[in-house]
Amino acid sequence: MNTRAETKARSKPKTKRRTAPKEVRRLQLIEATVDCIAERGIAGTTMAAITGRAGLSLGIVSMHFESKENLLKATLTHLSQEVRSTWLSNNADHTLKPAPKLWAIAMSSFDPYIFNPKKITVWFAFFGDARYRAFYRQIVESFDDERTDALEAICESLAPDTPNFDAMGVTDAIESLGDGLWLNAMLYPETFTREYCMTRMAEFLTATFPDQYRKGGV
Repeated sequence: MNTRAETKARSKPKTKRRTAPKEVRRLQLIEATVDCIAERGIAGTTMAAITGRAGLSLGIVSMHFESKENLLKATLTHLSQEVRSTWLSNNADHTLKPAPKLWAIAMSSFDPYIFNPKKITVWFAFFGDARYRAFYRQIVESFDDERTDALEAICESLAPDTPNFDAMGVTDAIESLGDGLWLNAMLYPETFTREYCMTRMAEFLTATFPDQYRKGGV
């Protein structure tokens, strides 16, 4: 006959305390950092604000990132990788011809996953803060160079025989237009909607490569 203690032990077996995997905790902290920067700016984003938003302890931040600077670097790297992933699959798609590939890569700047008020605000928080500008370039430069090289190669393939065609200049214009539309989307969100920005980019591509885009588009 079982004793009361044995019955209780059987009905409530001991279980090991579950802890979230390292990657989950890191992502929680990065997402909380994005939220805090969007609301408070970089200067107002403290470790206490981040951990409060994530519902985690300061010790967890120290365990995964060691310092606020490392967490900021990880956050910007994460955002850069998100942007990279929006265009890289299009560039790697060998079934796409150059014209639709250029169109897809240029329009990927307005993917709603990255083109939203919160993330745009965070990007310009890093870009606009003089203390973090060198830090921004250190993290982002390799990602930017990769995309620039891809765009320039496509531009060259679209107009190889055009006199005085400057593939690098056109690439710079595409990148600058995208950056400018992002900035205006942050400053004037009612006007610079996703659809408006995509229309402006489409107009530029069509004017630059009329033979490819005016005859049926992409």
